[in-house]
Amino acid sequence: MSGYGRGEAEGESIRIAFEARAVNHRFCRVTVHMPSELAFFEAPARHIVRDIVQRGKVDLTATVARIVSTEAIQVNRELAESYYRALQELGTDLGIAGNLDLATLAGLPGVLATPESATLAPERDAAVAEAALRSALESFDQMRRSEGTHLREDLEGRFQTISSEVQKIETMAADMPRRYRDQLSARVAALCEEVEGQLDPARLAQEVAYYADRSDIIEELVRLRSHLAKGEELLAEGGAVGRSLEFLIQELHREINTIGSKAKATEIADIVIEMKSELERIREQVQNIE
Repeated sequence: MSGYGRGEAEGESIRIAFEARAVNHRFCRVTVHMPSELAFFEAPARHIVRDIVQRGKVDLTATVARIVSTEAIQVNRELAESYYRALQELGTDLGIAGNLDLATLAGLPGVLATPESATLAPERDAAVAEAALRSALESFDQMRRSEGTHLREDLEGRFQTISSEVQKIETMAADMPRRYRDQLSARVAALCEEVEGQLDPARLAQEVAYYADRSDIIEELVRLRSHLAKGEELLAEGGAVGRSLEFLIQELHREINTIGSKAKATEIADIVIEMKSELERIREQVQNIE
């Protein structure tokens, strides 16, 4: 499931920031980009992300900044004056007119100096890094949960649509034996007229029973209902249900296919097409779910 989050934390002399981005993926893949001085935190970072993310391709980026107080900045006045005089003389010698501004002078090497910052150390800075990462993952997870709520509502509506189509088939299925009998009676009667024979009611009943048995879809409808109920149950539970829903969609597709092949009525075939179309939309959406 896609998402984005940013967080930062400060220590005595450093500020660490993390950004977490994720796009859809069948499994959990974590890519980490961080400065070499923070390399000691790469493995813990991967573990923390995997504790929160079950599916998705996560791109994790870290930055480190030193915190320097204004009191720590030192100005080398003698060097600045030397730069100024040298540049003034150079301008006069070359015949180049212009004023040397303060920003340019301050940017020259050695004019402003700050004390060297200490190298990051696990025992001192790991807690700061973890706080920054967990802050980023918190906002990241909030975004994913918000998206997940909309996806759940959409999927619940689609499961209800398929359930309504199943109800239509159930109504038709109850009347199928009678329809088979009438259709078969009409065909046999027409054949008897051609050959001047008689219609055997017992034989007709036997054929109707045989045809109805081969075309019976009650078991498939019961299993289809069970799978739909399980899907709604998974959505209500929440959590990492993407893989379970993928498996369930396979089972739903199998039952719908069987109904389409066994039921010979055109009306049922049309409904089966509609259910397959809706199931494909569910399959696409499930790819976005953890």
